[in-house]
Amino acid sequence: MHRCLSVFVLLAFLVSSTVLTAVAQEATPGVSPAGGDSLLAGLGYPEIRVTTDGTTHDFPTALEAGRYHVVLENQGDRDVAYLELLIEQLPEGMTFEEAKAAFDEAEAAGPPFAPPDLQFEMVYAGGLVTAAGETKGFVLDLTPGEWTVILTAYGPYTEAGTDMPVTVTVTGEMPETEDPTGHVEIGLLDMDFVVPDRFEAGPQVWQVTNTGLQPHNIVLNRVPAGTTEDQMIEFVNSLITEPATPVSRDGLAYEDVDEAVFFTQPLSREQVNLYELDLEPGTYALDCSIRDPSGTAHVMLGMVEIVTVE
Repeated sequence: MHRCLSVFVLLAFLVSSTVLTAVAQEATPGVSPAGGDSLLAGLGYPEIRVTTDGTTHDFPTALEAGRYHVVLENQGDRDVAYLELLIEQLPEGMTFEEAKAAFDEAEAAGPPFAPPDLQFEMVYAGGLVTAAGETKGFVLDLTPGEWTVILTAYGPYTEAGTDMPVTVTVTGEMPETEDPTGHVEIGLLDMDFVVPDRFEAGPQVWQVTNTGLQPHNIVLNRVPAGTTEDQMIEFVNSLITEPATPVSRDGLAYEDVDEAVFFTQPLSREQVNLYELDLEPGTYALDCSIRDPSGTAHVMLGMVEIVTVE
């Protein structure tokens, strides 16, 4: 279901399933492992370690409300190109199957894919993507209520995924939590990012907060120095309109844009995720791949930011 929300989550994935396979079988660059000595582990939040082989997983079905460090250990082999983890809250009384049917119906009516109203009624608490054999983590807040945790496994030669949903009951009261110090704050607004004036290379924690009305995500790609926001928008547009043969626009060609260095699952308003990155010096483009009610990707509406890491 959630693949419909993030169909542009990796720019490379728009070109062909062959490129998708090549990218997914490698560990994601720029994102630090989720081992015990990671920056996220050092924050001291309770850990939820999830192991999966691409057919089953062991995410707990009952938790106390709180801030958690979720670690996804992907034990799948090359038959599992990558695994997506998405945590969401459905409207009261709605089942995962009903929600999936709504998204499938909307996708079948495209292209373009205009998401159903349901997308803006759900609460997205974030998630991550792992390649086979990779372990990664992130931090999120789980408030009281019923949450749906979806792991989706994708094979190496197809974009069709196998969903493994589980309902998680979160009880108790949400405790007060302190944000880490020295982290990088990234704000998600409606069609805009709020970013620091300066980014430093090396290991770091990003705190990503959505204060917009719509769900948003982050796709971070490395781009040539001097790239402008308009060039990035035109580049994405070329992939959308001519996915088989991406066209160079204003000097920005497909081979100029590295595979996604970092990307998140959707976050709804007031949701917060913490991620650990290890960035090399260079120029990067942040954009949002989520679609608005008309089916237009937010990046095409100007939600893109060019930053320099020094």
